[in-house]
Amino acid sequence: MKIVGMIIALIGFLSAESLEVTADRFTHVESEHRAVFEGHAHATQGKSRIDARKFIVLFDANNTAREYRAIGKVRFEIVRPNQHVKGSCDQLTYRVAEETYLLQGHAKIDDLLNKRKMQGEEVFLDNKQGRASAKSNHKGPVKFIFQMKDAAPKKKKKK
Repeated sequence: MKIVGMIIALIGFLSAESLEVTADRFTHVESEHRAVFEGHAHATQGKSRIDARKFIVLFDANNTAREYRAIGKVRFEIVRPNQHVKGSCDQLTYRVAEETYLLQGHAKIDDLLNKRKMQGEEVFLDNKQGRASAKSNHKGPVKFIFQMKDAAPKKKKKK
């Protein structure tokens, strides 16, 4: 019966919408409170999606999802009422209670609503605190690109 609780917890991923996960293999390790989806793992919830080689869900003692991990060639798109981001990395970790995302390995994020881009070897996003940080590796710098608005409107020439 604990498998049923685990499936119900999966449905609560990030919002009230249903979470659907497909993969080549599924393993549930009850003693470790862990569900593993391997091989072409694809998770969708509403318009949001995550694709990776492996998708892991970690549960607490009450079978409530506490952490999600996507590992291996991670590609994602998160769509919410006031958020639309696309990105990629080698590993993505989302901690539910803290509302934090950790992207590791070739992390790239494209904020489509605010027209900003961030990349680094590691990117950390904290939704509760409204903070973001990035670290580089020895091969390249952190990069942040954002669109600038003109400070003053251009005046038309008089004829």
